Amino acid sequence: MWIEGKKLHEGAEAIVTEGFWLGKPAIKKFRRVRKWRHPELDYRLTKSRLIAESRTLLKLQHFGFPCPSIYHLNLKKGIMYMEKIKGITLVQTLQSQIPKNDSDLIFTKLGKILRELHLCGITHGDLTTTNIIISGDEVILIDFGLSQSTFEVESFGLDFHVLYECLQATHPNYPEAMQKIIESYLNFNQEFRNESEGGIIPPSKDVISRFEQIKSRVRYHD
Repeated sequence: MWIEGKKLHEGAEAIVTEGFWLGKPAIKKFRRVRKWRHPELDYRLTKSRLIAESRTLLKLQHFGFPCPSIYHLNLKKGIMYMEKIKGITLVQTLQSQIPKNDSDLIFTKLGKILRELHLCGITHGDLTTTNIIISGDEVILIDFGLSQSTFEVESFGLDFHVLYECLQATHPNYPEAMQKIIESYLNFNQEFRNESEGGIIPPSKDVISRFEQIKSRVRYHD
């Protein structure tokens, strides 16, 4: 069922490989065995994280949010097979020095998609330009391994701070990027209340205000 291709990424938590699942282009995410942990504890943690990530993806699909579909989950082996999104990462796109009009459009779309994500009651947790795919005219988020279901404004603000730090460090040639993202986030006016979860999504202006507070705290501690 799975035909192995080349390794795409090997991190501390997981190994990501491309290949084919039942003939369809797919991604295999294997959560590594942490040998320094007790085997039973490691298994339980791996299982809970895979379940959490799969629940996030299923919830997002329920709301029509653009993200990879899950093909198969093997909890015993710590493996998730999912759809391979066609396109290139945002880090690759920006490193190619695209025209300003094109980058502004991407950042505007990213702000909108980030607000849509938050309106689903989900934070990404690792919002870097390597986890954002440019697929034709779409901006698609991938790798929800650190995502959370939450209504806490601090968590939403932290998504912005991770993205801000990434843009500052990796893409200094786009100094207006964060402002474009914030403007688009604030201008996306759709409201959403997830009554089944028993909470209300913070207004966009509150999220941006918390992001600015987080930035100030980090500067103070530095």
